[in-house]
Amino acid sequence: MAENTPAVRGIKNRLRAHKAFAALVCAALFSAAVYAVSRFSAPFAEFWARYPGQAFRMILAKITGVLPFSLAETLLLASPLLLAWVIAYALAAYKTQPRKIHTLLRALISVLLIVVITFCIGFGPCYFRYSLAENTRLADEPVTGEPLYETALWLTENINALIPQITFGEGGESHMRYSYYELVDRVNAAYEKYAAGNDYISHFDCAVKPVSLSHYMTYTHISGVYAFFTGESNFNFNYPDFVVPYTVAHEMSHQRGIAREDEANFVAFLVCSVSDDAYIRYSGCVNVLREVTSALYKADKTLYEEYRKKSYPSAVAKEMSAYSRFFDPYRESTAAKVVSATNDTYLKTQSVPAGAQSYGLVTDLAVAYYLTNIKGK
Repeated sequence: MAENTPAVRGIKNRLRAHKAFAALVCAALFSAAVYAVSRFSAPFAEFWARYPGQAFRMILAKITGVLPFSLAETLLLASPLLLAWVIAYALAAYKTQPRKIHTLLRALISVLLIVVITFCIGFGPCYFRYSLAENTRLADEPVTGEPLYETALWLTENINALIPQITFGEGGESHMRYSYYELVDRVNAAYEKYAAGNDYISHFDCAVKPVSLSHYMTYTHISGVYAFFTGESNFNFNYPDFVVPYTVAHEMSHQRGIAREDEANFVAFLVCSVSDDAYIRYSGCVNVLREVTSALYKADKTLYEEYRKKSYPSAVAKEMSAYSRFFDPYRESTAAKVVSATNDTYLKTQSVPAGAQSYGLVTDLAVAYYLTNIKGK
């Protein structure tokens, strides 16, 4: 009977808590070791990203995928309230039951350890795997004006073939003729088709969740985000329709182990390009064309002007004008500057020298793809 006294039960509960915390610390140390080895060994990082890391990301996505809302967004919105509760609890415990402070600290450290584990096991090693150029056998070199011009013409040819199938509004903006949930199904189908022929990326069906506060998120200039600690891909539905399919595909590529932003952009383009849906293909081509023409302007203004005068689709020009009007209220935003600086620092810590500028490096991959797989044929 003595074994059932409150004191004995309390001791047993504390022992179980200590064991659980020790196990969590061991898991964190193991995950940190995986991350450290990945930073110094691309072959190991590639193996981890393709197999154990992919299994971890898939399981996490499947678990959180049953929720009809974004858990990551909910946690972010609840964080001020949680912080206030922690402070109030700590102050009350300090005055009455100081021992509870240790329990609280252990709980907070446990949360931090879980975040470390999910990053180091699931997503962190993906920054150090083989480059996408190596995995797709493309030349990974800076490009000049002439190949940028030719790539822009190739993308334009694809867009011109799709335009008759696209619905445009009076303001020049294109419209997606189905729901966001159907869009996710169609992008999942495109991923399944693309992954079947490319072994560096695998596919699993999963939900991609709209951010409920998308309007406010637009002030950060973020169209989507992958939350590694919940395994969720999230997208900003406030953006014009032509941005959304490409963004969904981009965030899903992170979920499948493509960490670098330029590579995620290019995988999004490749996946969109094999979709059976014309609007998804249009979204991929137009978004990459924006980057290619921007790079062309910097590389060779003469060729850029020639392209604009002779080849730039009028439908895309109207689409971009509508996009500019949409973006005007969000353009000058302090939130965007803070988020961009934070993201830039984070990316540089993950051995991405270009930082936030790496998003635009998709042009190098697009040109290499055109020269190898289109012009080279």
